[in-house]
Amino acid sequence: MNKLNRYERLGEDGAFLTSNTTIEGADELLIRIVQESLIQGVNSNSFTAVRFIGVMEQEIISKINETFGKVFKADKDGYAIEVGEEVCIYAESARGLIYGAYSLQQMSEQGYLKEGLIYNVPLCSFRGLKVYLPAAEDMEYFKSFIDMACYYRYNTIVVEVGGAMEYKRHPEINEGWKQYCDEMREYSGKGKDVQNRYTWEKNSIHCENGGGDWLQQHSVKELIDYCTARGLDVIPEVPSLSHCDYLLTRHPELAERQDDPYPDTYCPSNPASYELLFDVLEEIVDVFKPLTVHVGHDELYTIAVCEACRGKDASALYTEDLTKINQFLAEKGIRTMIWGEKLLNSGGVSVHAFAGSQRIILNQEGYVEQVIPATYPAIDMIPKDIQIMHWYWSFGKQFDEQLLERNLYTVYGNFEGPGIPGWTSRLAKGIQGASISNWSALKENYLQRNGIFFNMVYSNRMFWQENYDESMYPKLAEEVFEELFRYKNHSVLAGPHIEITHASTLYREFEWFFDGRFIDPQLDFLGEYEITFDDGETLRVPVNYGTDISSLECSWGLKLSQRFDGYDFDRTLIQVSGSALPVRDGNQTWYKIVRANPFPDKKLVGISFTPQNEKSGGIVLRQIQLRARA
Repeated sequence: MNKLNRYERLGEDGAFLTSNTTIEGADELLIRIVQESLIQGVNSNSFTAVRFIGVMEQEIISKINETFGKVFKADKDGYAIEVGEEVCIYAESARGLIYGAYSLQQMSEQGYLKEGLIYNVPLCSFRGLKVYLPAAEDMEYFKSFIDMACYYRYNTIVVEVGGAMEYKRHPEINEGWKQYCDEMREYSGKGKDVQNRYTWEKNSIHCENGGGDWLQQHSVKELIDYCTARGLDVIPEVPSLSHCDYLLTRHPELAERQDDPYPDTYCPSNPASYELLFDVLEEIVDVFKPLTVHVGHDELYTIAVCEACRGKDASALYTEDLTKINQFLAEKGIRTMIWGEKLLNSGGVSVHAFAGSQRIILNQEGYVEQVIPATYPAIDMIPKDIQIMHWYWSFGKQFDEQLLERNLYTVYGNFEGPGIPGWTSRLAKGIQGASISNWSALKENYLQRNGIFFNMVYSNRMFWQENYDESMYPKLAEEVFEELFRYKNHSVLAGPHIEITHASTLYREFEWFFDGRFIDPQLDFLGEYEITFDDGETLRVPVNYGTDISSLECSWGLKLSQRFDGYDFDRTLIQVSGSALPVRDGNQTWYKIVRANPFPDKKLVGISFTPQNEKSGGIVLRQIQLRARA
């Protein structure tokens, strides 16, 4: 993106980062990041040094204010880069220095940096990503994803633990979790089928967490250490009260609804519920060493149902449960965070009520099937130091006000930057930041298809630079596509490669891949190109919908949602971002992909496409080119 920096003033002159450039004041991680920007060999026009300085000295503060106006703000995530005979990176924290090191990668073109001054300071203090624990085979990819999070200046990772980490005190939790996930992963969509099967509302089923299995504690510690070494705050999410299927597979006696074959809510009137939960929390605290623990509490549909709870006030049950957990964590010096929608009052008591209001659910014949009691009075009863992850931002700005007027620390959850109206004014009123959520496997193809990569880069602009408004979307989306394409294809673009520009006549409505809905490789595989070279050698290039190509007829605009207080945008377009580069031409969208050229000395003489089947739609090839490098 051409605007990753909030403040910059660069000249035309510059120099190269070369293998002769020394790196000073840096630890091993900073050295590694900078070395990725160096070019090999001797160059007379090279910087003498890259110097890391762990303090914002008064001299650089004065230069910032003289150059950009009085904009300097003391912030542990802020940093400055001064490029002269040497490159100096200033920051008050290790995280700020890491951001500065990654900025060298963003700024340099084949090792070349322009002289000048850059200053970056965030608009919000919480810039997060919510993910599941990876499967054992995806641990290395998890680390690559963390590197990407740091590259785009995120500072918090929320990791849902659930049943996906080893519990030494309660191995039955892991045994039950594995069996439960195996059953829910029997076919794509079974999790949703089970969720919607009964005459009562049920929680979504997170059978992708840990790949449907669990990691040993030493493996989880390895991932946490990787995050903390890169300056990330790690918040374990431990679903409690609701979303507790992982606790109840082997402890159904604790379930609030005893007739549920897959219970998801424990009884808050049963002391044994807390004996089990606190054992789990003890182990998680020991492994994560967190400053904050997220304890869920979202989608609480089953409350005051069992004999012990029936007749009790739902908001009181909710408050008592949360107070117990908060006290347990506070005694260890740990803050509590929750999903906050059950504290919100949507108004009224009807089939149209939602959030924390009393909700009446009817069956297909119009008869009352379930009444979910109100919990919103708890907003004035819970401890005021509890932090709120507010995922109802798209249901109306009035919900922001209900939280902020009570001085509750609030960040947005399930955040999608393009979808939110009035971002700048909402920040000004007290929102502390936002977290993007991936409710699926921590795998590259799922993250891309669910729009996580696009939202990471798009939200970087919103988190770090003023004056964002929704009219920027088409241009900003274009910049995001270009930035992600460069980031994901950097090594291919640096050498000889084949560039294909094409589009599909097929338009598929976007699908989310989460809650047990999986990508279908056979459905997405449209066919393959066969590229022929002058000596008869051939190269086959598979084409997959949603990864390598999308529709010729995608939209590049925002439109007001008919369902939510926000904007809709075409996710069929953004799901390719990273592996493909969408390019607008009038009302049409083309998609550029690149592949390393194994025959750089040969001439291309032909290309053909073989479709997978009659459902593959038409592939329109616009251009194929052989390039030495980007």
